[in-house]
Amino acid sequence: MILAVHLTLFALLALCVAAFLRLSSPQESASNPIFLSFQRLYIPVYLVVLLGDWLQGPYMYKLYHFYGFEEDQVAVIYVCGILSSALFFPAKDILSDRLGRRLTCTLCCLLYASSCLMTLSASYGVLVLGRCLCGLANTLLFSSMEAWYVTEHRDAHEFPKEWTQVTFRRVTLGSSVVAIGAGVFADVVSRWMKFGPVAPSLLASPVLFLAAALVLALWRENYGPPTEVSWKNARRSCTRGLAAIAPNVDLFLVGSIQSLFETTLLVFIYIWTPALDTADNDVPLGVAFASFMVCYLLGNILCENLVERVGYSMTRVLLVVCGAASVVFSLAAYSAKNYRFLMFTLLLLFELLCGFYFPIMRILRERVFPEEHRVSIINWFRIPLTAMSSLALVLLHDSHGGVPEILTLCAVLMGLAFLCSLRFARATRDNALSPALPQ
Repeated sequence: MILAVHLTLFALLALCVAAFLRLSSPQESASNPIFLSFQRLYIPVYLVVLLGDWLQGPYMYKLYHFYGFEEDQVAVIYVCGILSSALFFPAKDILSDRLGRRLTCTLCCLLYASSCLMTLSASYGVLVLGRCLCGLANTLLFSSMEAWYVTEHRDAHEFPKEWTQVTFRRVTLGSSVVAIGAGVFADVVSRWMKFGPVAPSLLASPVLFLAAALVLALWRENYGPPTEVSWKNARRSCTRGLAAIAPNVDLFLVGSIQSLFETTLLVFIYIWTPALDTADNDVPLGVAFASFMVCYLLGNILCENLVERVGYSMTRVLLVVCGAASVVFSLAAYSAKNYRFLMFTLLLLFELLCGFYFPIMRILRERVFPEEHRVSIINWFRIPLTAMSSLALVLLHDSHGGVPEILTLCAVLMGLAFLCSLRFARATRDNALSPALPQ
């Protein structure tokens, strides 16, 4: 299994590089020197933060087991992180707009680094607190960084609005590359150098301290418009967002697909380690994680080519993605006990499908969700997402494992997402919702 996982990573890397060179479209604004200079101010800092974030991913579950906690206890730790993120998600824009995006990013980097240092403790309470801080920092940090960029791009430099997509596409590419490197490096320090599962989280801490220093040194402060940061306006926006959902079938369907798919993804983030790494199979988790990230990047590249160049309808691609994900999890539930490499292959396929899903869902939200209520609508659909993922982990992942049951639930959720996608595809006209992905 160890050799097979390493060979899979090499094969996927070769395939992804070939697809990128063959299928990726050129960047129209790449020759603008002022814009490139601005990107160099933002993208490297963002990628340093992502490195600190990704380093923790491969060995977090194993770290908790290293301290002797059972599956149901580990599930509670993860759920605390999910609930912490959900609690602060509705207020993230108000907090960063009032405090300032630069200050918010700095504080969140420091909180994130502190949560990494807490993994040195074997105390259950300290680990739960660290996970809560991680959820809080993660929620505020990346949205604040993106808000800082958009404001600087639009107001300070007055670049064309469509150029923001160029930067975020490069960030997506860079994020995948950093995630792949972080997974391999986590394996090096944990397995090859034999520092154990605590090492990646411990190394993430100075990376995040460095990110805080870079934000302070390189970025200037910016704030949200005063009229947009009132708590009264936020409550009014939530009420209007809920009112906008009820009469709009397309909006409800897209929001439901988002909740169902991303619930499954949250559960997947938790379950992939116990699904692969058992007493009988010592899997290189960092290499497996890197393979997942390669598949995600490959999905992004293929999705862009299918929708933009070939002209496939986004609604049809989304329909295939949800249906295929349901089949993948059904097969994974069947193979959970006896066929580990088949399980690994199926989880890779799900990550590939995630690479298709996210760019399509981003565009559909922009087209279907009214701009004035978009944030509050997304907040409303995060409620069932948080509830379903938390209940799935707490109720199904017990001391006996529960991996097949959780994978079966994922198959059911993706089956429901497929039905919503089918209804949405029938209710919409392709020529109205299927233009090319933005450059």
